Amino acid sequence: MKRSIILSAIVTLMAFTLGAAWLVGQDSSQNAKSSDAQSSSGPRRERGVERGGPRLFGTITSVGVDRFEVKREDGTTQTVTVSDQTRYREDQKDIHLEDLKPGDRVMVTGQSADNKQITAGTVRRVTEEDMQRFQQMQAHRAFGQITSIEGNQLKIQNPRQGERTIVVNDQTTFTKDGQSITLKDLKVGDRIFASGDETNGQFVATRVASGRFRRGQGGPPRE
Repeated sequence: MKRSIILSAIVTLMAFTLGAAWLVGQDSSQNAKSSDAQSSSGPRRERGVERGGPRLFGTITSVGVDRFEVKREDGTTQTVTVSDQTRYREDQKDIHLEDLKPGDRVMVTGQSADNKQITAGTVRRVTEEDMQRFQQMQAHRAFGQITSIEGNQLKIQNPRQGERTIVVNDQTTFTKDGQSITLKDLKVGDRIFASGDETNGQFVATRVASGRFRRGQGGPPRE
C-alpha cells in the first residue's frame, strides 16, 4: 500500500511536470526576455539553476561514459552529461549510469549550460507501471495554446500532446488567474489547462483554467 501511494505521487508529479513545464516555460521565456532587457546581473543559465534547472522527459537513444542522448516526444534530441554528483533512481531505489540503456524512458532534472547541454542532477528511470498510470492520467488532463474556438469546442496545441479538441458544456467551469470567467472571455492564443474525461472519443472538460502559471505557485490547478 505504501509503495502504491509513493508511486502515485511520483506519477502525479510527472503529469503536472509535463503540463506545467510547457505552461511555465512560456511565461519564463517572456519574463527572461524582459529581465535581460532591464538587467545584466548574470547569465540566464544561473537564474535557471536557481529555479531548479530544466526538466526533460524522453527515451534514451544511446549511453556513453559521461553522457547519454534522449529523444523527446516531439522528436528532437538532447545531450545529457553526468557527473559524480548525478543521482540515478528507479521507484524508491538507487541505480547507476551503467543500468541505463537505449529504450529506457527517463525524467531528468539538472543545470543547462550555454551550449544548451544539460548536466543531470537527478535521472529517474520511468517504469512501465509509471507509464501506464501516467497515460491514464493524461486522459483526464489537457494543456496547450488555443488555436481556434468554434461553438463549444476549443482546439489547443502543445509540443507534447500535439493538437487536441476540448469540448465544454454548461457544467464546465472557467477561471483565469483564479477568478471566475466564461467561455467568451477566452481567445485564440490563450494558454489553458483543462481537466475532464474522455467520453465517446471526445475530451469533455469539467474545468478550464487560464492565466499565468509560475514556479512556486503549484503549477496548474489541482483537482
